[in-house]
Amino acid sequence: MPARRIALATLAVLILLLGGGIGAGVWKGGWQPAPKLALDLEGGTQVILQAQSRDGSAIDETAMEQARQIMSQRINAMGVAETEITVQGGTNIVIDVPGQMDQETSAAIRQTAAMSFRPVLGVVAPEGSGEALPSDGGGASDSGGEESEGETSEAPADPSQQLFSGLLSDDSSMAPATGTGEGDLPYPAWSMDWMTPEIQTELMSADCVDPAAQQERATETAPDEPMVACAPDGSAKYLLGPEVIAGSSIEDSSVASDVTPTGQPTGYYVVNMSFDDTAAESFSTMTGALYNGEGATGAFGIVLDGMVISAPEVQEPSPGGEASISGNFSQEQATQLSDQLRFGALPLEFEVASEQQISATLGADQLQMGLIAGLIGLALVVAYAFAQYRLLAIVTTSSLLIMGVLTYATLTVLSNIPEIGYRLSLAGVVGLIVAVAFTADSFIVYFERVRDEIREGRGIAAAVDHGWDRARRTILASDTVNIIAAVVLYLLSTGGVRGFAFVLGLTTLLDLLVVFLFTHPVLQALVRTRFFGKGHPWSGLDPARLDRDVPAYAGRGRVRLGEERGRGGRRGARAEEEPAEREPIAVRRAREAREAREAQEARDGVPVDGASDDGFSGDGISGDGISDAGTPADEDTDETEEQGR
Repeated sequence: MPARRIALATLAVLILLLGGGIGAGVWKGGWQPAPKLALDLEGGTQVILQAQSRDGSAIDETAMEQARQIMSQRINAMGVAETEITVQGGTNIVIDVPGQMDQETSAAIRQTAAMSFRPVLGVVAPEGSGEALPSDGGGASDSGGEESEGETSEAPADPSQQLFSGLLSDDSSMAPATGTGEGDLPYPAWSMDWMTPEIQTELMSADCVDPAAQQERATETAPDEPMVACAPDGSAKYLLGPEVIAGSSIEDSSVASDVTPTGQPTGYYVVNMSFDDTAAESFSTMTGALYNGEGATGAFGIVLDGMVISAPEVQEPSPGGEASISGNFSQEQATQLSDQLRFGALPLEFEVASEQQISATLGADQLQMGLIAGLIGLALVVAYAFAQYRLLAIVTTSSLLIMGVLTYATLTVLSNIPEIGYRLSLAGVVGLIVAVAFTADSFIVYFERVRDEIREGRGIAAAVDHGWDRARRTILASDTVNIIAAVVLYLLSTGGVRGFAFVLGLTTLLDLLVVFLFTHPVLQALVRTRFFGKGHPWSGLDPARLDRDVPAYAGRGRVRLGEERGRGGRRGARAEEEPAEREPIAVRRAREAREAREAQEARDGVPVDGASDDGFSGDGISGDGISDAGTPADEDTDETEEQGR
């Protein structure tokens, strides 16, 4: 199969896959048949958060910028694209979410308190009856708590399976020795001395049937005091010791496949985490103490916004500050916990100051004007193509249509994938309009290379192949520069500018796809037809219209010029006005010798006699083509033509 047919078939399969995927998604429900719109085009929700420092100190710009970045990473990790998060007034963070805000996004925005690691002193049933959850008999709960369950989770992880293990050593003797207290605390945070009658009464009276009711009280607890917190789903309530490590000390967290001691995958996933040097020492001390049975239980709780998102049981100490949490997690559950660990800690506390809906009236008008501008630009490109390339512009128009279909389908798929959640903004529309110019530029480079090859005398089919070899390098270089610019702009910008950079990079990649899989193969097929292959005047590839007048061999030693082949154009017109005179070789040489002699006489003022440079005597052949011997010039011409044949 020719390469052009393979390319066209590949493009057809790609379009069918995109179209089929969109159709299946719409048919099954949940997908939209068009790209989702961003805040400036569709409207959405605006949430204003007001910052407060934990110790009452002044709020500096560095802490606010750090909080903004963490919020942006947390929300973008959920696939919410085109969300604008800005700092205003020095103490406010404004979050603009496009479209209807879902419950998961709303919860992520409101999770603005700090994360902390606290030892678990006790776990009881949520209704506050005082009934303890299953234990290992030593007073240490092995329930471990539950991972926070998102709306899309299949099922919560089994709490009894949440285990904690250090990654560097299995030798418990390497755990650091515990002291009498941790920092300024009177005794270690995991000591049962914190279980005073007052805190036990609070534990019994806490209401975890509605976790939000207990959440506010838990967030107001000082870091150096014990607290009562609930599981996010209300399945358990915990008595926790003072804070040992702040969540902001986490350097990184990631998801990996869980394996057995023999290295076989279990089908579940684990969450790996690491701390900075200062927190690693405190974490090592806590895990060593809990592993050695020095605490009220052998577990510690990870608290985010007054909720215990995970409470793993310590299976081995972590002297290096690196550890993993396992619990029969699915990939989705492990990813959610990893994101909470990585993006959950903020340097400040925030409360929701206001929440309101934003109208998209202005954005709708801008979208309409943008689409009109794009259609006008497209029409001008098509008109120019027909004026410059005649019917060859059919290739340009069809390529632009294919480009539009691929762009629309790709943006629709990216909008409907929850992990990506792309939304088309007004800046993205500008990127689409600019893409029309880039795409048309690729066609112009290709067509002009082909026409240059025709001007140089190549046949039309050969000109297409040689022109493609030259144009391909230029197109690749140009699009590579565009892609680099788009990537740099995307990495260094935010908001609408980032949306423009994304669309610019995407359409540049699609431009390469269209040129390689459609434009070149279609042109190769067209030049094999009589209309384009023979250079019809309306084909855009007519050699005469391209100012080419290369003689064509007609057999028997004769050639045909452009006017003899019925060609039009400027060359043919000049040939009709000034017919070419056929001159024998001998006559031409004599004329050239005579003209040289006359020029020398005129220059020197002295007559020149003798033979010419070609060996003919100056008197042997006269200027009118008749020799002195009486031989007619046409007989000499016949001999010359016979020698040529």
